[in-house]
Parts: sequence; structure tokens; C-alpha cells
Amino acid sequence: MRSTSAIIILTFIGILANTDCLHAQRVVVRTPFSTIVRTGPRVVYAHPVPNFRVVRTLPPTATVVTYGGLGYYYYGGLFYRYYNGAYVIVGPPVGITVNVLPKNHEEVIVGTDIYYYHQGSFYIKTGDKDYKIVQPPLNAIVKDLPEEAEKVKIDGETYYQYNETLYKKIKTVGGKAFKVVGKIENANY
Repeated sequence: MRSTSAIIILTFIGILANTDCLHAQRVVVRTPFSTIVRTGPRVVYAHPVPNFRVVRTLPPTATVVTYGGLGYYYYGGLFYRYYNGAYVIVGPPVGITVNVLPKNHEEVIVGTDIYYYHQGSFYIKTGDKDYKIVQPPLNAIVKDLPEEAEKVKIDGETYYQYNETLYKKIKTVGGKAFKVVGKIENANY
């Protein structure tokens, strides 16, 4: 009788202790070596509401780029989408192509591959004048992140997330930098 009561009490305590996990958001972290599924309260965002920038008007020289049936506006290395009377800066979809690199881009070499980086976007040269947005390459090191990058804690470690890519702050000879360490996807299922 005592053991049955103890089991019921321990089960009840276990359910109460795991309540946070029952309501936690499921997060999938992908690296080239494995996929890690986090279901507990281990991912902590510094701001619960995503950071984003909005402008009322675009310069007349902004270029319209259609990809996947959606219209994007490209200007100064940033991509915009029209929403509710304004233009929101968005991360470009992987695969979209432009014919001009942003003025302040930096060249990033990973292994033998050359990438061009600007404000969270990685480009590769695909033709004489075309540059295609690609997935951020693992171990790429960049000097800065867009201001929309979100500080995130995963299992006590601090990372920065932008467009589902995780960056780790590192020190280099030239000062601080950010290294691509993985991918994070918010799964709502």
C-alpha cells in the first residue's frame, strides 16, 4: 500500500516537474553531423518578439526580383517585402539571384570555396554577372551580423540567430567575429 502511494506521488511530482516541457516549443538544430531535437526549456530568446526593420518608401532604383511567385525588392544589399503599406526587411530565400553584389560585401573563403557576405546573406558567383543566395556555409567567419540577429541561449551557451542560422561569437586577430556553427528550425508540430 505504501509503495503504491509513493509511486502515485512520485508520478504526480514528475508530471508537475515536466509541465514546462509539455508547453515548450520544439526546436530542431541541424548540423552537418547530426540533428538535435530540443523539446525542453533549453532555448531562451533575449526578446520574445522578433526584431525587424520597416521603411515607408523605397528608393526609385530598387529592383524587383520575383522568386517562388513572390515579389522581393532589392536595394543596397537588402531585400524587402511589401506589407500593410510599408516595406519590411527580410532575409532572402536561398536560390534567389541578383546581378549586383552589395557595395560593402566581404569576401569569405571556406575551404576552397569563395563566398560573398553582406548583412546575413551569403552569395556565390553563378555566371558572368549573377550571384545566387546560398545556405550559410558551416565554419564561415564574418565580421558582423545584421541588427535583427537575435541573441539565443541553448543549453547555457550563447549564440546569435539570424534566418535560422546559428552563429557563435569568436575572437580573431582582427577583433570579434561570428562563426557559422549550425542551423535552427522552429518546428510547430
